[in-house]
Amino acid sequence: MPITRSAFQRYRLIDEIISRYPRQYSKQKLFDLCRDKCGIRSISSLEKDIQRLREDHDAPIAYDKRRNGYYYTDPQFRLLRLMLSPDDMEALDYAREVLTATQGASVAGELANALQKVRQSLDIIREVKTEGLTRRVVYVEERVLGGNRHYVPVLIRAINQNRQIAFRYRKHETAVAEPDGLTEVPKRRTLHPILLREVADSWYVIGYDEPTGKERTFALDRMSDLEITDEACAVPPDVLTNVSELFEHIYGITDSSGPVEEVVLSFSPLFGRYVKAKPIHQTQEVIRDTDTECVVRLRLAPNRDLLMHLRSYGEHVAVLQPASLAQAIKESLIATLARY
Repeated sequence: MPITRSAFQRYRLIDEIISRYPRQYSKQKLFDLCRDKCGIRSISSLEKDIQRLREDHDAPIAYDKRRNGYYYTDPQFRLLRLMLSPDDMEALDYAREVLTATQGASVAGELANALQKVRQSLDIIREVKTEGLTRRVVYVEERVLGGNRHYVPVLIRAINQNRQIAFRYRKHETAVAEPDGLTEVPKRRTLHPILLREVADSWYVIGYDEPTGKERTFALDRMSDLEITDEACAVPPDVLTNVSELFEHIYGITDSSGPVEEVVLSFSPLFGRYVKAKPIHQTQEVIRDTDTECVVRLRLAPNRDLLMHLRSYGEHVAVLQPASLAQAIKESLIATLARY
């Protein structure tokens, strides 16, 4: 049964409010917001809308008596805002197959669940053929996905809604047990989130840290008790610009205390072909390619991630410049040999 424009606006508002995971809104608070925004006239009308969302759109809305608030039992659920055609659905099915081959079955399963919700919401479910298993033709290394991936949609929502986040964060170097066997509870932090970045199957959020006045990076797998606050983000323009340009000259995720430099690397001919096929960074350019070596140049601010990556090439790479990076590689290798 098609819904009216006014009902659709109410549904979208209810969805937007309830999806502010893990915050929960009481029935009265939810009604006040809907009355002010959409002109809903009574709490009974709100209850009917919620029931229709549950029955007609499979919205997993529940009520927590202890906290006196509505919430989604599935924090990633969002009421569909776009009408998709059957061709769009077929394209998404292809995307799921590609994800199966490149990102692993767990990611593809998440998309499959989302596709099922799309079909139900749009009433365009079509019968899926199940005529037996097909032969697998793509084999890839199974990826070990980073922790707290369920925070990704929550953080995207916070960034899109321009709202601050609050969370607890435990650094690796401080994750030690106390004498009584218990671990110290990490302190609560707030952040003005700006962007998300995925590196080697791990997710990071970069944002403005108001107490220090600087941008900070936090790994999702070390976060806990994440929630979106009602406070709007207020990021200084210079910080926003710096974060936007941060990865133009950074390899990986760790920041660098040094300036952007010309990094010149000499590879063996075999590994030179690998590096040409899959560049280390978007700034890479080949400056010499002979039968004995392949020399590339990058514009990067050397950091820990770059050092670790270059070490993975072993004897097939030599750092020609800068001298400071070559020395750091040398010292790292000496320290490694000392362990054997």
